[in-house]
This record gives sequence, structure tokens and C-alpha cells, in this order.
Amino acid sequence: MPIRPELNVSGYRGIWGESLNEEIVTKFARAFGLFVKADTNKEKPTILIGRDGRESGKEIVKIILQELEKIGILTIDGDILPTPTVLFSIRKHKYDGGIIVTASHNPIEYNGLKFVNKNAFFTTDAEVKKIKEYYEHS
Repeated sequence: MPIRPELNVSGYRGIWGESLNEEIVTKFARAFGLFVKADTNKEKPTILIGRDGRESGKEIVKIILQELEKIGILTIDGDILPTPTVLFSIRKHKYDGGIIVTASHNPIEYNGLKFVNKNAFFTTDAEVKKIKEYYEHS
């Protein structure tokens, strides 16, 4: 029996259309958006979205943007941006967080989500726990 993917400090990875699908992406986008709102105490925080060149990335970003905009998040679609560029941009422009759509070294059928906090670091264990709570209640 395959291991079910789980969110951790490295993000969430899955096979697009299976263990990573529209419902999961929608729920994680909403959960992260609610986390950022609570963490920054801002009504309309700004989140930068970047992605790697995987084919499924465009569709995943579209889902993320739609969900974040529904809950009142200002979004910046950076399109294809390397992970270090997303981190640098969040720090330089003082964005409130970021989502990177990438599966890193995994095979092409995979994709994933990496979450970045307002300090331009990947989310910590404590932050991941809060995001999971929002995910479970969404």
C-alpha cells in the first residue's frame, strides 16, 4: 500500500491527478491563506506564487490564485521562478508569504507545494501544524 503524502516543512508532494489534485490544492491554498491572514493580522496580505517548469504547474497555480483571491488575499503570479528567487522576492518586497509549486527532484508526474512564511523562510514545524489545522477544518 503506497504511503499517503503529508505536509511537512519541505511542503507537500504528490502525483498530479492522484495524491495531488484540485481539491487538495484548493484546501491547501485556503489553509495557507488563512494561516497568513492570522500570522500577519492583515485583512489583505500579499502572497507571491512561483513555480517550476512542470506542465501541471500552470493549472495548479490557477487553482491557487482563484482560491486565495476568494478569501481576500492579494496575489502575485510570478510564473516560473526558481525557489531562491521566490525567497529573495518575499524578503525584498516584504510580501506576507509565498507558495512555490514544485516537486523538486521527484519524477515528472509529481508536483507539489512549498510554503514560505513572511520572513522568507520555509514554514517551521509549528507553522506547518497550524496550516494542517486550517486544512482539516476547511
